[in-house]
Amino acid sequence: MMRQMDTEDMRIQIEPAKEDDVPEILRIMESANMHKVPSPEMPELDWKCFFVAIMDGEIVGAAGYKILSATDAKTTLMAVLPEYRRFGIGRSLQERRMSALKQKGIERLLTNADIPETIAWYKKYFGYKEIGKLKKLHEFGRTDIDEWTTLQIDLTAWRENHGE
Repeated sequence: MMRQMDTEDMRIQIEPAKEDDVPEILRIMESANMHKVPSPEMPELDWKCFFVAIMDGEIVGAAGYKILSATDAKTTLMAVLPEYRRFGIGRSLQERRMSALKQKGIERLLTNADIPETIAWYKKYFGYKEIGKLKKLHEFGRTDIDEWTTLQIDLTAWRENHGE
């Protein structure tokens, strides 16, 4: 279903996921080939660590995270349905999960990405720095790219730059 929209039509709500949202989250992740859960790349999907983007009662995007320690976390999955991309939904999801993690005392956030445009997006809009590469464990995300680019952001600095 292709929808024609402009940003004035957008009425997006970002909310914590509920257990009932898991099938929809996986459907959205399928659009980015990140739905293979459990798998070596994504052993589990903890819905309690997810946010969903809702438009007109439909989940159109989702983003998750995993707490690694008292000060460190990593993003897990994030995708927006193709027909809803380029409207700022991914940015809203990312900002929501970063804010939630800062509130939990997280100082450093890791993200693995494989699409060059997505890597550039994390750097441009959020100030991530590239810190390494990681071989993919199996087909996940872009099938023509066999490694993840590991990015990191200092959430304390991000908070100071964003007035939070």
